[in-house]
Amino acid sequence: MKQNRRRYRSWLRIGATTLMPVSMMAVLAASVASPASASTRHHLARSSGSAVVSLAEGAQGTPNYIMPFVTGANNAEANINLQYQMWPTLYTLSTPKSVNAINTTLSLADPPVYSDGNTQVSVTLKPWKWSDGSPLSARDITFFMNILKANKESWSSWAPGNMPTNVVSWKAVGPRTVVFKLNKAYNPTWFTDTELAHVVPMPQQAWDKESASGPVGTYDTTTAGAKAVYAFLRKQGEDTHTYDTNPLWQVVDGAWKLKQYTPNSFVALVPNTAYSGPDKPHIAKFEEIPYTSSTAEFNAVLSGDVSLGYVPLNDLSETARVQAVGYHLVRSVLEAANMLSLNYHSPVVGPLVDQLYIRKALNDVMDQPAQIKAILHGDGGYPDYGPIPPEPPNPYMASIQKKSPFDISAARKLLTSHGWKIPSSGAATCVKPGTGPTECGAGIPKGKKLEFSLVYVSGSGYLTATMANYKSDASRVGIVINLSQQPFNSIVGDICGTPTCDSPGWQIANWGAGFAENYNSPYPEGAPIFENHVGLDYPVTKTFAALMDVTKTATGSKTVKAMKAYDTWVIQHQLEVWQIETYTVNAVSNKVKNVWYSPITGNVYPQDFVVK
Repeated sequence: MKQNRRRYRSWLRIGATTLMPVSMMAVLAASVASPASASTRHHLARSSGSAVVSLAEGAQGTPNYIMPFVTGANNAEANINLQYQMWPTLYTLSTPKSVNAINTTLSLADPPVYSDGNTQVSVTLKPWKWSDGSPLSARDITFFMNILKANKESWSSWAPGNMPTNVVSWKAVGPRTVVFKLNKAYNPTWFTDTELAHVVPMPQQAWDKESASGPVGTYDTTTAGAKAVYAFLRKQGEDTHTYDTNPLWQVVDGAWKLKQYTPNSFVALVPNTAYSGPDKPHIAKFEEIPYTSSTAEFNAVLSGDVSLGYVPLNDLSETARVQAVGYHLVRSVLEAANMLSLNYHSPVVGPLVDQLYIRKALNDVMDQPAQIKAILHGDGGYPDYGPIPPEPPNPYMASIQKKSPFDISAARKLLTSHGWKIPSSGAATCVKPGTGPTECGAGIPKGKKLEFSLVYVSGSGYLTATMANYKSDASRVGIVINLSQQPFNSIVGDICGTPTCDSPGWQIANWGAGFAENYNSPYPEGAPIFENHVGLDYPVTKTFAALMDVTKTATGSKTVKAMKAYDTWVIQHQLEVWQIETYTVNAVSNKVKNVWYSPITGNVYPQDFVVK
């Protein structure tokens, strides 16, 4: 999908999109259970050593893929974050104090060393071990890279021109060091944050196999062998019924091992007693609890049945009740851009979204300021009008991104001036087909209706309300939006059942709170959004590609200039329909200390939890 692991936001996050008219706000009042007594359970034992800490999975956001080489169809944050507990990436980005720093405590390697004019980088692993006692080695990095080279189009983080294409070679030069030679000079911040930080060392001594009964070898060193190994691992990773019994998944280098897994549901992790990191787990078990809806999750919070939960955005007025039953609130933000994805390759609506004026009209009817005020109580989120994440603060956003495009009159004018007749109700109709400046545009026949189907993630009253608002405002200019809901995993499977996510049946997709673009990097360059997979992406022109390329190579003061130029171009061409981003209001048990939510991944680090 799009992104360095373009992903659905999280176990703890509720979808962000659009709202219904203020007159309809009454429907947002979700019924909730009566709160438990002040002596809430929070699923905790009396001391850290024997404590079980539970975390609420997001509604419909349950993990369903374990192998840490993620395909587009399995690129959900619930999967990524589960995998991270057992197989961390080479570098963990951000700390509680700095979004831009490498987290040296959690990272598997020492900071990378760049040389030869930023065309070579050396990575040295720390002297850690796998849970089977084998040393974490350079071979585990080259194993991953060999698998990636032979199967790059299956990797959700791949984009044309990015890793492994932009790496000429990789070579182990010692037991723990790998040297990467690059095809040209890159901005070290970009290469570290966007490329190296997504490498997952994998246990070559246990996983370099072509079958369950076959021996471990060096199959990955040939293209055919690397394909066979990946095919085997992928098949094993799809067998959800064997996750907690398959010996492959018991060889880990992270702080946790899988103890119990119920398909698409419950997860229990226990400490990896061989974990080499300095932050060894203080608790006995970490559980992930599934909920069918945000209302069900909130009931669990009010009953004290989960240690780490969240307050659904339509229930922010209930925060006093949450605090009264033994939680404190932690508002977190994820560095991301949020949007509705448009299917440029749809035979039905592709010709429509190919037209800039229609994309502008679709943005002009998205009233983000009103959504934040009416739905999010004025402080549950923030507007997002382009591809540069508005929060946490960064220097890359162009001034054009700071202005709301909402304008019903402008949207009507765009459509009527391009040959559309807008009725008093229902869909606008193309009455002037053709490619002239006052005509509907290429591929749009006379009589074509301005109508779209929009599928969004089910399970959230807030998201349902926001989608109803978008439908309402769009109807004011003759744009008909037909809404439907699906579980998140179903949407991903339907749209990205192929590596290129080119399923023709969908038209507009809303994955929840910016599943679209969690950059998983504090450096938000454009390839993750627009170049990863054909079926979800705007057809990239040479001009656009050049703008994105400069963001990867510019250094010093030129970096900000390049990012703003890219940002400006994207907004001028309105490549997607931008929508509000939300904060996550996390409910954290007062008994659990050292809870921190990464602004890069949304991840939590349960090895640091202390129960008191």
